[in-house]
Amino acid sequence: MSKAGTLSSPDRVRRGGFTLIELTVTLLLITIIVGITLPKIGDAIYSTNLKHSVRQLRALITLSRSKATLERMPRRVVCDMAKGEIRIEREMRDEGEGEVVYTYEPDASLMMRTYRLPDGVKIEDVIGETGDKETSGTAYLRIATNGLVTGNFIHLRKGDEQYTLYINPLTGRVKIEEGYREEFRVTGQE
Repeated sequence: MSKAGTLSSPDRVRRGGFTLIELTVTLLLITIIVGITLPKIGDAIYSTNLKHSVRQLRALITLSRSKATLERMPRRVVCDMAKGEIRIEREMRDEGEGEVVYTYEPDASLMMRTYRLPDGVKIEDVIGETGDKETSGTAYLRIATNGLVTGNFIHLRKGDEQYTLYINPLTGRVKIEEGYREEFRVTGQE
């Protein structure tokens, strides 16, 4: 410092900020880093939607089975492939004039709302209560009051990625496998 309170010439340059070259190099490095990581983040988000859907469906089916056995009222899992929705309905029994009529109504409990698949995730097909593979329209999996499940495969897809949900007809356990599977070997560990 030459005089009290004034700065010499080299001190003034140090406090002036960044040079154009320093800013350009910094922006170039940020661009390279984003260019490398953004596709990986996009793939992770893309895959996460499908994995999240698979986990949500497992929870929905498990909860439906529990409610069917606890309340002694059959349920059915309704897979609407055109809308990309899965909902739970409960069976209503109406006895009138010597005839029993079964109808279904939406399960109104808070946890049993309709689940809509995220954009891009679709139900590829369902092997439902009839044992046939349904690829369009609506397919059903029935859950009896003793916990038995009729219909046991739901295949979900997003792009090239696929997942199979297998519902064990006896135990109701939902097994998730990556890829497309049409049969499972039941072992003692399930």
